[in-house]
Amino acid sequence: MLARIVGGLGAAAAALLGWGWFEAGWVRLSTIDVQIPGLAPELDGVRVAHLSDFHLGVPSGSARAVERAVAWVEERRPDLVLLTGDLLTHPRGEPKLRELLRRLGPRTYAVLGNHDFGDARDPLAAPSRLEDLSPAHLLRDDSVELELRGRRVQLVGVDPVSYRSGRADPDGRADDDTDLRILLCHYPNVFHRLRSDSYHVVLAGHLHDGQIAIPYGRGKVRLAHGSWRYTKGLYRRGDSTLHVSPGLGTTFVPFRFFARPEATELVLRPA
Repeated sequence: MLARIVGGLGAAAAALLGWGWFEAGWVRLSTIDVQIPGLAPELDGVRVAHLSDFHLGVPSGSARAVERAVAWVEERRPDLVLLTGDLLTHPRGEPKLRELLRRLGPRTYAVLGNHDFGDARDPLAAPSRLEDLSPAHLLRDDSVELELRGRRVQLVGVDPVSYRSGRADPDGRADDDTDLRILLCHYPNVFHRLRSDSYHVVLAGHLHDGQIAIPYGRGKVRLAHGSWRYTKGLYRRGDSTLHVSPGLGTTFVPFRFFARPEATELVLRPA
């Protein structure tokens, strides 16, 4: 009798771990319309791919999710590809990262996250030296202005080190004369520290939608970062919209439960 119970528990645990590994690679490919107050008519329909939290360099079922997400973006050919940090968990993942960045191409702009510096409680994390992401562009407390459909677009990137030390000033970098302003920051809580009119779009990641979650009714308990205000999806404050990506990778354990990875294409529309 005891042997049957132990055997049953072992089989259930194996099935659960197998599902978690599968879900880590079961990427959701999502397209979302984002209403932007005052968006210039020329920018109506601009498509922005938002990817986050690859966490390359460690074994995980998420390797399939990252590969599928990049292939999807290649097929979609959006106007911009924006990455919001934690590209690596360990420097051994850098060759794969550079292969993916070559595929995404020069329309790609990125910021780093805490894992890229090894600044995490994850025992597998180790610091990497990411200073140039060519052909992608790395933004570290700086900005770039682009011309898109004849309109001026400003991209501003927040460095995670200066952000966590309180030295970052993204409000001060916003150029009110540009037609579209997009802020990239690894941490979603930057949103309530900004003026509500500084940026039209704010992109963040970091939270993995909890990665391990327990569903109940219409909601779920997120076992990681459960107390954060902005956890997944779209949030509006004043004329600014935040999108928090569930990310593509995993940390601590190579599994996801009720927190599928996601690659998102944001389609900008005038409100």
